[in-house]
Amino acid sequence: MDDARLLATAGLVAALREAEAGGGNLIAALVGDDPFVAFRHYPEEDAWDEASRAQFYFHAHDSGTRAAEAGHIHCFHRPGGRHSAAAPHHLVAIVLDATGRPAGLFTTNRWVTEEVFLPAPAARAVAARYAPSGGDVASRVVAGVFGLYRGEIMQLLTERDAALAERRRLRPDADPLEDQELEILSHRAIDLEATLSDLRRGLPE
Repeated sequence: MDDARLLATAGLVAALREAEAGGGNLIAALVGDDPFVAFRHYPEEDAWDEASRAQFYFHAHDSGTRAAEAGHIHCFHRPGGRHSAAAPHHLVAIVLDATGRPAGLFTTNRWVTEEVFLPAPAARAVAARYAPSGGDVASRVVAGVFGLYRGEIMQLLTERDAALAERRRLRPDADPLEDQELEILSHRAIDLEATLSDLRRGLPE
């Protein structure tokens, strides 16, 4: 395992342990003392990191919409700065299970988050260096997931564009980026415990 992935893994594990100290979890850390409301952003004005231009927020849909998850963190890059009039680029969303731990990754169509769509080659370049530098547990978890699952994220972005290309082939007169029937473009479940076990087995004695 390369040093960068090792550091990302250590940072992710440490952040989750901190979030779960005293019986809490990452979702509780994100929502705080505010009452939970479906679709509301947590934090309310999104998390922002000036150094990396990373922007993210947690939200959840109605319980009947995505029953397999507790919510997800949408991860964006806003190169123009927090107050830029230009919409950000959406990279991936990180699925959180009921314990607040990462359990999946997915990409969305452009219309879902009203982003400025970034084609896969450019999106992969941004994702490769996406690392919110804030010291809060949420920023450290996001940075850790991008470091630990970088290969999976790169593949999901490639699959995202392939899904759009296929829809364009099937419906050449329509813009697939605005196709309301096309929401989730690629997805992958992740098993954090299994990943960590595999990594431990690969470390030298």
